[in-house]
Amino acid sequence: MIVSRYGVKLIKLQQEHIELLRTWRNAEKISRFMEFRDHITPKMQQRWFEGLSNEADFYFMIEYRGSLVGMIHASGIDWKQGRGDAGLFIYEDRYLSTYTPVLASLCMVELFFGVFTLERLYAKVMRNNPVAEAYNSNLGFKPIPTKVEHDFQMFELTRENYFAATESLRKKAIAVEGNHFTLQLSNGGKQLLNKLGALRPVAEFEITLEHV
Repeated sequence: MIVSRYGVKLIKLQQEHIELLRTWRNAEKISRFMEFRDHITPKMQQRWFEGLSNEADFYFMIEYRGSLVGMIHASGIDWKQGRGDAGLFIYEDRYLSTYTPVLASLCMVELFFGVFTLERLYAKVMRNNPVAEAYNSNLGFKPIPTKVEHDFQMFELTRENYFAATESLRKKAIAVEGNHFTLQLSNGGKQLLNKLGALRPVAEFEITLEHV
């Protein structure tokens, strides 16, 4: 699966990506914001990758201007309840203070809220991280009370809050990059669509389905 929107591509994680992702994930600048901070070995990474569900775990490599710059995901999805968990990191420092992370987030969230049928996404953010808190707030995430999170705060994003909070951001992105949405699907992606049924009718953008 490849999702293209707002000048970014989200490429569903493949075997060929996992060593690069492991290298990124082990970097101190990334791991210090994660709940799991131990060193990840190649064997651990392979076991994790093989345990991903094609129907519930969507990890994407973020491609911008021809380069892979980070990872974004919606995982642990419960399609019946319409909910899942979300996360993002940018490895390439030169893109941290740009719109690239925002564009990647808009692209992925619109896949699950605008094309698929999710209603809620949840994200864990390390406490005392005002940059991450502000980032999530701009997308429409709201902090929610949880029983045990220790160093992390749980945030919830509803479909309604997302489209309301990002109206200005999306207009700016559309003005620069256009309003087209392309979803390229492999056989596994086509099987998922068949299982989920019809796509959500969306007025916010045009969508093209391609098969690879």
